[in-house]
Amino acid sequence: MAEQKSNPVWQHFTKPTPGKARCNICSRLVSLGAEVILDTLSVTSHSQALSRVEGDSLQLNCEVSRQTLQHSHLSVGWYLRAEPSTPPLDLLTLSRDFVLRAGTPYKQRFASGDLRLDKMGSTAYRLTIHRLQPADQGLLYCEASEWIQDPDRSWYSMTRKQSEKTPLKVQPADRDFNIQLSTERRAYMTGEPLELRCAIDAQNILERYFSVSWVFSSSPVAMVGPNAVPLLAGDYVQRETTGQLTVRKESQAVYLLRLQNLRPEDAGKYICRVTERERTLTGDFIDRSKRSRNVQVTVQPLRSNLTVSLISNSTDIEESGTIQLMCEIQSISGKVAGLSVTWRRLDRNGSTEQHIAALDQEGVVKLSPAYSDRAAYGGIRAERTDIDTFSLSIYTALPSDEGQYECEVTEWLPGPNNTWDSIGEKTAATYVMVQGKEPSFFVFASSRTPSVTYGDSFDLQCIVKPQHDPQMPTAVTWRFQPQLDGLPDAAFRDLMTFSHDGMIRWGDVAPGPGTRITVEHATSSSNFRLSVNRAGPREAGTYLCSAQLWRKNYNHSWSMVTERNSNLLGINVLKPVSKLTLQQTNQSVVLVEDGRIQINCSIVAQTSLEAQHAVLWYTRRSGTGGAGEAQAELLLKVDQESALKYGAFAEEERLQSRVQAERLSSQVHRLTLHRAELADSGYYFCVVEEWLSDPSGDWYLLGREASGFTKVLVTQPEVHLQVMEADTNVTVEEAGSIRLGCSIPSQSSRDSRFSVSWYVSRVVHEGVAEDCVFSIGHDAVFGNGNCSPAEVLGPDSRLRFERPSYDLYSLSVQRVQPSDRGNYSCLVEEWLQNPRGVWYRLTTSRSGITVVTVLPPASTLMSVVCSSNSLFYFVFFYPFPVFGLLFITILLVRYKSHGTAKNQEAKNGAPLLWIKEPHINYSPTCLDPPALGLQSGCVE
Repeated sequence: MAEQKSNPVWQHFTKPTPGKARCNICSRLVSLGAEVILDTLSVTSHSQALSRVEGDSLQLNCEVSRQTLQHSHLSVGWYLRAEPSTPPLDLLTLSRDFVLRAGTPYKQRFASGDLRLDKMGSTAYRLTIHRLQPADQGLLYCEASEWIQDPDRSWYSMTRKQSEKTPLKVQPADRDFNIQLSTERRAYMTGEPLELRCAIDAQNILERYFSVSWVFSSSPVAMVGPNAVPLLAGDYVQRETTGQLTVRKESQAVYLLRLQNLRPEDAGKYICRVTERERTLTGDFIDRSKRSRNVQVTVQPLRSNLTVSLISNSTDIEESGTIQLMCEIQSISGKVAGLSVTWRRLDRNGSTEQHIAALDQEGVVKLSPAYSDRAAYGGIRAERTDIDTFSLSIYTALPSDEGQYECEVTEWLPGPNNTWDSIGEKTAATYVMVQGKEPSFFVFASSRTPSVTYGDSFDLQCIVKPQHDPQMPTAVTWRFQPQLDGLPDAAFRDLMTFSHDGMIRWGDVAPGPGTRITVEHATSSSNFRLSVNRAGPREAGTYLCSAQLWRKNYNHSWSMVTERNSNLLGINVLKPVSKLTLQQTNQSVVLVEDGRIQINCSIVAQTSLEAQHAVLWYTRRSGTGGAGEAQAELLLKVDQESALKYGAFAEEERLQSRVQAERLSSQVHRLTLHRAELADSGYYFCVVEEWLSDPSGDWYLLGREASGFTKVLVTQPEVHLQVMEADTNVTVEEAGSIRLGCSIPSQSSRDSRFSVSWYVSRVVHEGVAEDCVFSIGHDAVFGNGNCSPAEVLGPDSRLRFERPSYDLYSLSVQRVQPSDRGNYSCLVEEWLQNPRGVWYRLTTSRSGITVVTVLPPASTLMSVVCSSNSLFYFVFFYPFPVFGLLFITILLVRYKSHGTAKNQEAKNGAPLLWIKEPHINYSPTCLDPPALGLQSGCVE
């Protein structure tokens, strides 16, 4: 197809196909040229010989496709040729405008849905024919045409093709039908139901229309048309209104006539007449009718032949239970007519009869005024549970419901005009006993763990008998009597309550802050559980379970029947057993004073990782005995919160500055005593208190354990003092001088100070006497040693003390007298300063003996001079002027050196024996005693 802008022209060519009709060619040639459109239309339908029965369904498929690139439309249609020589009938066609049209003979069937054409895909078309008819027999085929639109908007068929033909044979169905009238039996009693069924046996019954008429003794009863709506005749309309007659279509082939209560006049012959209405192709109706055989029914009048029995669900009913009475009726004939029942009760003595309820033959219940209120709330129910069974149910039975129950049954026959006629009465009785729950109601409390430790849980069980009854539930209250200090006789207080209506109410007893109380009770259980988790001392005490039995009345109100208390349950909440273990090994520590004492306290085992420990350090200072001979004194305490507190002993001994406690780890504690003294010797040990937090958060002491002893011995420094012990002899003339030395080659400590004293021993009449010559203390004070010198120190003293070096002391005696002879020795005391700054004597040592011999004086120059006067004046008078000048010169020289000597004396710290100038500078911090020179009247 080609299109020009001015005058478009199409030219169509179709290749001739054998057996196919040639398409019409529309040519409009102009000088502009033309385009050829190829024939690509394809119509395919598989040919097969088909055989169907009238009323069956048929489906045929046709594939129509084309490959034309130009825009074209298709029309598809199905056709039927009854005979090869007859023209085809148009079944159903889908036009190029997508309009579905049925042929004239098939329009009604197309409208009813029996004929349809469906496009299953882009190329598939399906023909469906429901309820085939014999007229549908012949050759079926599909035909398709391809259309194209001209510029003048007119359509032209380019090509048309047919598929292969499918032969179809439709076998006519059998139109006859049969009727069968049936019933269970032919002989009935008055009041029994009669059922008659009319069954139609025919082919394709779903597509056929039947009417059924019921006839009794040549009189019409009812008719049921094709629409299943019954039409009644005569008196049967009233019987159908009252439910005594039923006419209906049970299924497509079965029709029912039911007479509910047969009467004697219902005896006779019954038939059913069936009419089929068939519609022809021309739209006319043809009726065909058939009737069944006669069914003879006989109806016998009734006589009362009932047997009544009264059965109870139990002769022994528990209170709040249900009294279920069944009044069963049996008839010899197996059928019963109208029945009424009257229920009565006789009291325990059988003297008083009480009417309960009555149920008439129409099912109307009438209650006694004494039971009307109870029945209004559903407490009493009288009904007819089956055609031959009546029941009386009394719910929430009371002890007063006990007695003999009777049911009186009256048999009735329906009479004319909705009346009833009594044909007999029968009575049955039974005794029902109602057991009250109050005598058997009791409560028992138990616990598997009467004793628990802090933080553990315990359960309390309250078991109530009898078992749970929704109509008589139990209210349970747990009461608690605490056993706290100071409250030995506290009253029971409510802990919690399970009310009878299922609510839980908590009492005024609050558990500890860390304790949780849970309750558990199943609705259908009589076991009430109280669980206490993380119990503490507040949960220790006596528990009591109090139970109340409640009854639900018929008006839904509640009333308490009785109350019981359980046995008492004592629960002890104990502290856990302490597993605290300390190192028990005894140790010994020896150290020199001024050292550092360190003692460890090791925890080997503890009860819980959450435990806190308080550590107390004790000492037993015993001079000579063992660890148990002196009372232990508290040095200090580090409580579980790491707060430090000194003991009274530490304060008295002023140990706060020297004692120290520290925690090396969670299980190792250490006591350190700095600057140890001799008095610190003794036995030391620690006491550990294990503290745990109870569930309430309060700390309590769980255990206390003492460690092994550590024996501490503080000793003085080892004595190394040595004094020169060599003996010497000294001979001196009278008025001469002697020098006594005291050498200390070895000392115990570099911080030692010495006190030096010289002694002289002489032989007297009483023996040997020893006198002190000179003494200087460790503090470098003269006369402060271990003795008092016999010679008074002063300006005229003959003694001169010197300390040339640190380890050498020297004493010179001038102007020796005969009384100075004797055995001289020096006594040295070594002093040390303890940690408190107090000096103490460490040891003493005596030197060797120096024997001093004093010789009488010999002739001298002085004696020669004094014997001659001239020589005397030459010696004593003339030299004075010369000596005076010399003396002045010497004094000037000495005066200048005098200041230097005083400064030296101040450094040495030696006091003057005779002091012209009263000020001396002395430094007590000097570690080495000063070197002193002592002369008569001056200090050099």
